[in-house]
Amino acid sequence: MKILYVLPFLLFCKISLAQRTTFSVGLNSGISRFAGPSAEKTTSSSTGGPFCNCAMREASYLGSVPAATYGASLVVQHEYKNHFLLGLEAGYENLRTRINIEQYQIDDMIFNTENAYSITRNHFINIFPSAGYNFPLAEDLNLSLRGGADLGIGLSSSSRLVIRDIFEDDQHADRDGLAPGLDFRPRIEAKISGKRLGLTVNYSHGVTNWLNGWAGGPTELYMRVVRVGVQYRLF
Repeated sequence: MKILYVLPFLLFCKISLAQRTTFSVGLNSGISRFAGPSAEKTTSSSTGGPFCNCAMREASYLGSVPAATYGASLVVQHEYKNHFLLGLEAGYENLRTRINIEQYQIDDMIFNTENAYSITRNHFINIFPSAGYNFPLAEDLNLSLRGGADLGIGLSSSSRLVIRDIFEDDQHADRDGLAPGLDFRPRIEAKISGKRLGLTVNYSHGVTNWLNGWAGGPTELYMRVVRVGVQYRLF
């Protein structure tokens, strides 16, 4: 008789735990920027010199102005019979930020610049474990919501200074040590998908201080990212 009590439970487990696994490739683009007391919209720079009796001052590269970003990823997702989702996404992305240059000083000559800026490029291997829920809207049409966190493994950083009013060539500099070894960014994502193709939009809110351990002035800097992407399900 006890088996009669166990069978309904086993049946429920079989139904609720039944699942399908999908593998997809994705491309994304969007905007990223720095936030926090150390992030700035504008900056200036000076070469210093004897006539101005001033020291060299490098333009800041910690910009709060959004800049275009891009990435590519592989996605593995499990969907249970009750539409609960578990997923893992891994890929590469280039998170860029911008700061505008208002003035450039060469010794005692001050130039008001137009469309001058510095772009910082930060390269990451990004891992996104997530959980969520799928809402079937129609046959072969689904809306899913997921939450989790980006685990951004910093590879390298560099900056590009563009002042065409003064320099014919762009000025490049390595910024090794800027990108953290692990950038933790809580993330939410929505996806609408058909039989093979899906469109995603997500937002990542970094909580890792990029300037932790730095000295001098404000030392708080965090990453913010908005992405729009497309995913193609392979199987």
